[in-house]
Amino acid sequence: MKNFYPFFLILLICGCASTGAPESERPAEDVNSLDYLVDGEYSYYLDTRGETPYYRGYIYFSTENMENIILVRSINANTKEESRFYFIIEDDENGYPSVIKDAQGNASHAEHLQAIVDFLNFTKLYLETRGDYNLKKDIDDEWDNYTLVFSFNKALPFFGFYDIKVKGFSESRYTLLQSGRLTSGNLNAFFSIDPENRNHRNVQRQVPQIPRRNEKTITQNGVNITLDDNWQYNDTTELPGYWLALGSIRDSQIAVEKFKLAAFNVTKENLFRILKLDILIEGNAIEIETVKTDEISGGYQIEYYLNDGLMRNYKRLRIILKGDELIVINFSTFADIFDNNKSYYERILNSVLVNR
Repeated sequence: MKNFYPFFLILLICGCASTGAPESERPAEDVNSLDYLVDGEYSYYLDTRGETPYYRGYIYFSTENMENIILVRSINANTKEESRFYFIIEDDENGYPSVIKDAQGNASHAEHLQAIVDFLNFTKLYLETRGDYNLKKDIDDEWDNYTLVFSFNKALPFFGFYDIKVKGFSESRYTLLQSGRLTSGNLNAFFSIDPENRNHRNVQRQVPQIPRRNEKTITQNGVNITLDDNWQYNDTTELPGYWLALGSIRDSQIAVEKFKLAAFNVTKENLFRILKLDILIEGNAIEIETVKTDEISGGYQIEYYLNDGLMRNYKRLRIILKGDELIVINFSTFADIFDNNKSYYERILNSVLVNR
């Protein structure tokens, strides 16, 4: 099974041990409209709004003097002809990123420059509406002859939406394909990505049935979970938890972590950022179309399938605020075992209870 990371590693790798003070508490000169982006965050989209489909790739960096740089890779999906360029973005007097300070690179056709227009429009719409919902909401963007519907979700990278559709139609016209995070010294990886080819494969095998055994309630870091004798505690890794072994030493794993909020400056308002960091750290392995997020009592939940080229996995992460503590419940398993034993696993996941 693909290893999943302890929560503190997500924070350290993404450089987000502190998510920052709310905008209302910051000095005006420190407010940055793109502060919801992580340095090195990128996303690729498929744009089918016109006659020719395009892949649009964006990556964000913040310089030492606090300039916001957006690098763009725009690819004609039919001919594979592409343009690469970057621009420096500044906020206008209303706090929206709408001023292009500098733009350099090669844009062989005007269609590639549509990526700049899209960046300004999509970002402005996200910033204007993000205070209207906690986690996700469909937002209408009305034009003269039609209305676009953006499926916004604050846990999703970059523009914060999965797709754009024309109201009344089911076909997606602008779709998130993949996301991740890179360092400034690894830009070649961004420009070498094939937006549609993620090298995912499924290994066909005999899927074991999980035998029924005596149930037991375990408690880890103040959380009760009803397991059975198939599960054994293991503390030999950085993330101690309970393992289920059928065809391998670890076919499924569930673990609970607990942190003092003061250490990470997490609030209910920015709790969704943890879900986004989880997506970024998994990167290209995530099957982005399977991502589901929900609000739960005291926090949020995210679930998705991921494939690292070896085995397909399933992951579910819950983050819950309890007083001054942050509870992280991390579940992961081989996808084929999960799919063939869903009722078994759902009974376990539905038994999770945070002691109040």
